[in-house]
Amino acid sequence: MSGRHRLHSGELRRASQRHVRPAVPQFIRIEIPWRPGDLALWRDKTGVYRRDVDEENAFIEIDGRIYRVRRAELRHG
Repeated sequence: MSGRHRLHSGELRRASQRHVRPAVPQFIRIEIPWRPGDLALWRDKTGVYRRDVDEENAFIEIDGRIYRVRRAELRHG
């Protein structure tokens, strides 16, 4: 069985399935460093970046209210 690639059910692969290359990521994500006090845009509203909650989330202040938002949704303002 070595050298033969089979499907999970045990069947041999079709010829079109044998030489498939692994998927290559389409884009590279660059993290922008955020500092407290930076202007941040979120859902077309301008606010002030306060601090990180964890790697994915952050606190921003808009009109005196604090929002917990995903960092991926933030843009520099």
